Amino acid sequence: MTQRPISAGIASVGIHHVGKITSACNCVFQTIEQQNDIGNDAYIEFVIDEASTGCCIAAQIKSGSSYVQGGKFVIPADEKHFEYWRSHILPICGIVYDPESGMARWVDITGHLAQLKTQLVSFTIHVPEENLFDEDHFEIFRKHFLEYRSRFSDAAHFGNTLADFAQLDDLPRCRNGIRALFSFHRNRIETWYFVIATMSSFRDHPLLTMLAATLCHVPGHMDIFWGPGNIISEPVRKQAELLLKRMLSRDLVLTLVSAIEDEGGIGRGTIGQCVHSIVALTPNRRTSLESIILDGSVPERLRYWVLILLVEYEQYRDVGYCIAITRRVAGSFSEDDQDRLSGLEEALRKHGYVDFS
Repeated sequence: MTQRPISAGIASVGIHHVGKITSACNCVFQTIEQQNDIGNDAYIEFVIDEASTGCCIAAQIKSGSSYVQGGKFVIPADEKHFEYWRSHILPICGIVYDPESGMARWVDITGHLAQLKTQLVSFTIHVPEENLFDEDHFEIFRKHFLEYRSRFSDAAHFGNTLADFAQLDDLPRCRNGIRALFSFHRNRIETWYFVIATMSSFRDHPLLTMLAATLCHVPGHMDIFWGPGNIISEPVRKQAELLLKRMLSRDLVLTLVSAIEDEGGIGRGTIGQCVHSIVALTPNRRTSLESIILDGSVPERLRYWVLILLVEYEQYRDVGYCIAITRRVAGSFSEDDQDRLSGLEEALRKHGYVDFS
């Protein structure tokens, strides 16, 4: 009999509570279905007088007595959480729900991280007692996060935004440039041209993952929040997709693949999922990706992930090809990777496909 952990039920109660409050205040609440502890749990899009504000935030929702310590609400995290939240293209809020009292409180995680000094004392985020998350106090919550529209619009002029984006060595300024491009200029085709044209310059750059997460809104994938006034207009998105197909060079593919984290792979809720959706548009995809896999001058880690992507793309069309290319190149990889590829080949033969999610 399939068992469901008690913690899963408690977590879902918290998400349901936040969704109920948000919906009651006529705002949009969308959960994110994923098995990833770092990824966010939901998106909230603010609506005023039945009109979308175009302002959306991501929510990290914690539920249970373990997040209440001595009557104080807390969100425990670690360095990986902080880096993920810092790199996100949307403001992040944390909401803690206490099932025993039925009370929830919120904290501006993006604002909290912006105020931190270089050396951390703790990765635990303390939720202010006054920040109640309920219908009576929702307007305070909404007003606080709507201020991000004006904060991000400090670079609302397109030229200034590009100037910030170009400052690769000034991480805060470059990060603000990326956020401003997406928040205020995503419906300009020029934005996507500059992002695509310059992305290879972000190889091994700390903001590569943030840029990949931004660019993946062009092809899209199942876990992206699609909301009125918050996403790329369809005519611009189609133009940008054509640009991406035309400009998705070998160097850009390698830059994107370098962002894939070994422990996350290309599963849901990972940066690999974003990379997967972009690289899928590669012109002459099978031939182009195969040429990278067979090129011994390309670092092994990159060749490995390009192979995984190629198999994922092609397995439902030609599983025989996937088995053949995996066997053909296995000998050019390290012993550990050879073992993984042997398992991959076995799964393809036995099941006809491999689930990478």
